[in-house]
Amino acid sequence: MVQYMALLSQFLFMSLFPVQEDTLKLLFIGDIMQHQAQLDAALVKGSVKKGTPLYDYSSYFSKLKEHFNRADLTIANMETTFAGPPYSGYPNFNSPHSLLTASAESGIDIFLAANNHTCDKGRRGLTGTIGLYDSLGIKYTGIYRNPEEEINRNPLIVNIREFKVAFLNYTYGTNGIPIPPPFVVKLLDTLAIKTDLARAKALNPDFIIVCPHWGEEYKLVHSAQQERMERYFYENGADLIIGSHPHVHQDYNIIKPDGTTIEHITIYSLGNAISNMTAPNTRVGMMAEIVLCKGEDGSRRILEPNIEYIWTLRPKMFDRNYSILPINKKENYLQFKR
Repeated sequence: MVQYMALLSQFLFMSLFPVQEDTLKLLFIGDIMQHQAQLDAALVKGSVKKGTPLYDYSSYFSKLKEHFNRADLTIANMETTFAGPPYSGYPNFNSPHSLLTASAESGIDIFLAANNHTCDKGRRGLTGTIGLYDSLGIKYTGIYRNPEEEINRNPLIVNIREFKVAFLNYTYGTNGIPIPPPFVVKLLDTLAIKTDLARAKALNPDFIIVCPHWGEEYKLVHSAQQERMERYFYENGADLIIGSHPHVHQDYNIIKPDGTTIEHITIYSLGNAISNMTAPNTRVGMMAEIVLCKGEDGSRRILEPNIEYIWTLRPKMFDRNYSILPINKKENYLQFKR
């Protein structure tokens, strides 16, 4: 009877005074690519004659401003280096600084820098890329000047709106290009991952988010290897996994052990955010909006993700340059397909 009365009192108290929650809205977009055709389209006419080529990327995210403004944090995979001129597209990406500044000014807050093109320009690329991020005060993760810097800056901890969130970023490799010492590019190494997640947990964040560059290119369904790594991440303390690399959107996994409460969300691949790729499904990608909740009693919740689809617009379809159009449902992209 005493136990019953205690439970009844607790129920009445919770009904009259529900736990207050803070919410944090995250928005993830996929691969920001920079092929030669994109460089050509972004070049400002007449600027070469004046001696300093200028590149304008203001159109890229202009149609996503509403989505970026709704989010507390927007995160993207920046799949290029910033080594300084001369610039180049595939297979060794190197982009003008204005791509990064335009991306940040549009509302992208965090850039994932560990991917298979991170070492495309070797030591010069890593030096220039890290230096640019740091000089602009832009948050990034996945690459470091040396092991000491990696220890001090990994995981990336973001404190925002009463939340403390840890971000970890890894890549399966660097296209066979050696990582020049003493630089560190975070690789999908299980021992390093276990160490990193233990380090992240010791910092007592509210959520730990892992962003791996993994999977098989152009495959719409995730692989067995991604599943194995997914289990390993969660066994060692990750809360969310948001993936990139296949250049097409893949399926996603919402894990509810009790059938109701979300414990984890895995998005295996968001696909491209913007590129000049022409292979099937490479012009349509996903935006994932995920809301995290934290109660004043320390409780945590993850809400159902909101998935929207985006479409890379070629020059002269709507703008002079490339841009990204939200299309809500992936079926809607057929009206733009050319």
